Amino acid sequence: MFRSQKSLVIRVLALVVALLVASACGSSDDAADTTTAEETTAATTEPAPEESATEVEAESTDVPEPTAVPEPTAVPEPTAVPEPTAVPEPTAEPEPTQIRLAFVPATTGLLVNVAQEQGFFAENNLDVELTPTANISAVIPTLGQQLEISLGTSTDLIRAADSGLDIVQILGNTIDTEDNPFVRVVVPADSGIEGVTDLAGKRVSSPTLSGVIHVATLYWAQQEGIDPASIEGVQVPPPATVDQFKAGQVDAAEALEPFASALVGMGNTSIGDPFASIGLPLATNFWVANGEWATNNPDAVAGFAAALAQAQAFVESNEEDARAVLQGYTGMPDPVAVSVSLPTFDLDIRTDDLGRWVDVLVALNQFEGEIDVNELVLAG
Repeated sequence: MFRSQKSLVIRVLALVVALLVASACGSSDDAADTTTAEETTAATTEPAPEESATEVEAESTDVPEPTAVPEPTAVPEPTAVPEPTAVPEPTAEPEPTQIRLAFVPATTGLLVNVAQEQGFFAENNLDVELTPTANISAVIPTLGQQLEISLGTSTDLIRAADSGLDIVQILGNTIDTEDNPFVRVVVPADSGIEGVTDLAGKRVSSPTLSGVIHVATLYWAQQEGIDPASIEGVQVPPPATVDQFKAGQVDAAEALEPFASALVGMGNTSIGDPFASIGLPLATNFWVANGEWATNNPDAVAGFAAALAQAQAFVESNEEDARAVLQGYTGMPDPVAVSVSLPTFDLDIRTDDLGRWVDVLVALNQFEGEIDVNELVLAG
């Protein structure tokens, strides 16, 4: 029995050892598995190595700063649409200024007749009525009443102002020069008259006795020692000069063109130019008007000056046509029309010449007052 119990103990111990061995092997495997899992977890959860500061800074440098978002541009206010411009009504052309003008039918009237025939007056908005007259001294007082403009001379203008008339020079016309004398004193070839000193006691015709031509002849005689009163003046209209001379009604003639050329062409003799005694060049005639009318009608005065400037240019470039105009209003024959000397035109106002004429009148005792020649021309 003892032996049976001892065998049972041995078996029990063997079983216990076996169980312990089996238990130990199982625990070893579990531990290995546990270790492996922990290493795997540690490898997975191990933090990444930290980047160096230099590498971080480099990477930060490469990253651009964010661009500032621009402020939204303000939308401009819509431009106001301009109101449509009203189309102006067409301006009516002003009515042309009517001018009644007196002139002498000689070469001195060439410019106004050319301006009329060539339409230069109309181009400058002027409606001009030309009136020929033999004695311009007689028409000067009618300016502002029956006429607006007239041909005039220095003596006419000075006397008109001295008598209280409102007359002014508005434009020049012709001047006398040494090369182109405006007037000549003509005598018969067999008269025995050789110079101005031989005119004492003689009858001398003149367009007007108060005009510049006769005054110049008297002054010339005075300068040569002859009493001006010894010369008898006879007023003869220019167109009648040749007939009066041929008829023996006068001993000498103060002739302007074209009559001077006509007389010389007949074989008569010129003894000289009376204007030379005053000094050349010298204004011989010009255009005058009533002072109030001229002041109130500056456009008309300017238009008149422009038209005559056009006429002067026409005469200088179209002499043949100009001579045809001259023949038309003077009625001169063909031989005279093609050969007569045309005047030297000068549209400037020569105020100094007016002063010389004042001295001439004073020397001849035909003027005693004092006068400011600047007041005898249109201001401006």
